[in-house]
Amino acid sequence: MNIQSVLWQNRKAFVIYERPRGTGLPRILTEADVADFRERLCDVATEIYIEKGLEGLNMRELAARLGVSAMTPYRYFKDKDEILSAIRARAFNHFADKLEKALAQSGTTPEKSEAVGRAYVKFALEHSCCYRLMFDLTGPRLAPHAELLAAEKRARAALTGHVRLMEREGFFHGDPDLIGPVLWSGLHGVVTLYLSGALTDEDEFENALHEIMRVLSSAYKVKPAA
Repeated sequence: MNIQSVLWQNRKAFVIYERPRGTGLPRILTEADVADFRERLCDVATEIYIEKGLEGLNMRELAARLGVSAMTPYRYFKDKDEILSAIRARAFNHFADKLEKALAQSGTTPEKSEAVGRAYVKFALEHSCCYRLMFDLTGPRLAPHAELLAAEKRARAALTGHVRLMEREGFFHGDPDLIGPVLWSGLHGVVTLYLSGALTDEDEFENALHEIMRVLSSAYKVKPAA
């Protein structure tokens, strides 16, 4: 598809036109058309990141794989940073989906809390490229984009939700907004060690996960009355 665009922009809106092959008349793309192309662009950007890392992701390579002109991606995203924010936001939302589903399952409150932890580890191992993308430290910190900020906030809420439940029902004592990030940090540390190859033995990895969660959780568990 040969896409030609005329942009009208006041920092809030733009119109994109497509000139189909073999015709002289442009067609205004619908919001669905634009959303579909943005989604496809993000799919390809994620593929490039997986294959080549952050440094290998550039607009020329992206356009070539999409089969469009080098300028076409700029008609849908301001720049590479905005694309990176979009694909990171997708990863965070996928992550949050898994955690929210784990918390919504049937079971006791402690069982739900444990399920969230298992879902965290399963996501990190089964979708390691997405996990690395979410927490990539190799590049500069990107300027905040609303979509990414919302996705990060949703993931944080999912990681804190089971803690709020534990605290509300008397299993934990303390501030859920503090406990959540503490438990998150513990899981993230062990998972990152495993993904980086510092922990190579699966039994060692499992033992480290169990111990870090036991130690951190016990710090907030309500002690039985003497």
